[in-house]
Amino acid sequence: MNFKISNKLVYEAETPKGLLCRSIIIYVFIMTGSVLALSLIFRNADRLNFYFFINSCTVSILTWIIRKSFNIKSEEKHLAVFRIGLFFLLNSSLVSMAGGLALLERDVASLVAAVLYIPAILMIIYSFNRFIKYVNHNYQSVVSLSMTDELTGLPNRRHLNSKLREMEGRVGTICIADIDHFKKINDTYGHEMGDKVLRNTGAILSRLANEGVFISRSGGEEFAIIIFDSLNAGETVRKIKTSVSEVCNSKIKVTLSVGVATKQAAESADSAADEALYRAKRAGRNRIVHASKYSKL
Repeated sequence: MNFKISNKLVYEAETPKGLLCRSIIIYVFIMTGSVLALSLIFRNADRLNFYFFINSCTVSILTWIIRKSFNIKSEEKHLAVFRIGLFFLLNSSLVSMAGGLALLERDVASLVAAVLYIPAILMIIYSFNRFIKYVNHNYQSVVSLSMTDELTGLPNRRHLNSKLREMEGRVGTICIADIDHFKKINDTYGHEMGDKVLRNTGAILSRLANEGVFISRSGGEEFAIIIFDSLNAGETVRKIKTSVSEVCNSKIKVTLSVGVATKQAAESADSAADEALYRAKRAGRNRIVHASKYSKL
């Protein structure tokens, strides 16, 4: 088995983790060597049978697992409990090995091995349950981050694409909203102000999102809105547009151009909403245009 120290960040001798890892490996070699030496001294080498090799393999595997656990970059307490449990299990196997070689009475060896084995298993079970919770929590955090726009806090393009796939085969309304003259805001007031406008707009839109209204930042100064209840879609879009326009972004009045398209179950409406948005811009901006109508709603 290869015990080469390869990860300097974890195994440097100067670090507590490095010293602990090396100490455990040295301890295993000393204890295993001592058991073998004593068996030879007391002429118990004839007991080096299959049972002994099974215990040897168990000790080697447990040592390898303990060593690998030091590669986990985490300070969670359950990881320390896991290592302690493995160490108890390791000593339980060493005692069983000594009993198999008749260095200890079989009953004594069995008792000591059991005393070490029970807390070891309890610790491993405890740490495993905590590890599952830790992994699930971090997985949810990673998924949430991967689906969230960092600047606005709204769902991002990846999340939007997922929602659009969910919309396949369903009736709904898709809107594309664009902040009017956003380039001019950046050029006049700087990108910091542009980012502030996006953050403020994102905060307003996030308050308007609910189970029936999905709002995301689809890119740049553009936002996508999916309305699942098409009966109230017109009112919802007007409320969204008005809410953004009524808020003053550091004396900068922000208006939205919105393209709206209603999709049937077998249709895709995102391209139609894009086309409606372009029509709204060409018509003078600051308006809502439906894909099937060229009129201010």
